[in-house]
Amino acid sequence: MSSKPKIGITMGDPNGISPEIVVRAINAAEVSDVCTPVIYGSREVLESAASLIGMGLNCRILDTFQYGTGDLKPCRVDRRAGEASLAYIREAVKAAVSGSIDAIVTAPISKESTHLAGSKFPGHTEMLKELTGADEAVMMFEGGNFRVVLVTIHTALREVPKLITKESVLSVIGITHRALVNQFKIKNPKLAVCGLNPHAGESGAFGDEEIVHISPAIAEAKKLGISVTGPLPADTLFYYANQGKWDAVVAMYHDQGLIPFKMVSFNIGVNMTLGLPIIRTSPDHGTAFNIAWKGIADPSSMTAAVTLASRLAAEPKYNGK
Repeated sequence: MSSKPKIGITMGDPNGISPEIVVRAINAAEVSDVCTPVIYGSREVLESAASLIGMGLNCRILDTFQYGTGDLKPCRVDRRAGEASLAYIREAVKAAVSGSIDAIVTAPISKESTHLAGSKFPGHTEMLKELTGADEAVMMFEGGNFRVVLVTIHTALREVPKLITKESVLSVIGITHRALVNQFKIKNPKLAVCGLNPHAGESGAFGDEEIVHISPAIAEAKKLGISVTGPLPADTLFYYANQGKWDAVVAMYHDQGLIPFKMVSFNIGVNMTLGLPIIRTSPDHGTAFNIAWKGIADPSSMTAAVTLASRLAAEPKYNGK
């Protein structure tokens, strides 16, 4: 591209580490070299964070919600902070959908605060699906030696087996395959699929989800020309995934995929939403209220999220399908 992509960055929850890691990220050479950042957030709060860490704030800021340092309640869940977080996300998504920015990177929010503010969504992923009108939204974690994609996301563990169907597994396999080909430019991606039960069910001894739902989904995906293997026991699969054996791993539920991923990629991992008509990435961690506004937050994951969004935005336009 002749010019750097415009990356919209939402400020996230002002009471957490988000303002600090946003400021640190936009000051990183690897970010300024590859994109033009546009921050959706409170100028007053961001300037306060910049002062705290002794950095500049030389970028465009779209301050679309009345929120200042007088509203701050560092390290605390708060309705007003939730309202601000939601307002910045909505504005950034609107800009991305209209094409005035090329991608969005969302800094961490407090789900408790956004729920106090009236949000019905358990997290960014579900919110972005509705805001963009996407049919499906799939959570991928990128970084380190392997990628993880989740069939179920923010749901109680007891509900997971009901959501594991041939259709849901096949859909995630397909979306993952298309994203790896179209966005990551991997010509023939290789996928591995986790079983749900211990030892992938042990031929039905520990559950039949693998036999009834997961294996048929894999068989159907193979008929579509997708290189996919499984279902494999999760306790051994990730050992080989960490050696780079596959381009992505499809996990059945949140902790199954994210515990091994974050064990090896916590500081560099990036959360990316597949299936949207826009590019969206985020750090793979939360608001870290315990260290908020102390000037010690590590921006590595935020920086990685911005650089990944910039790299993807520099490619030909992608419609999420």
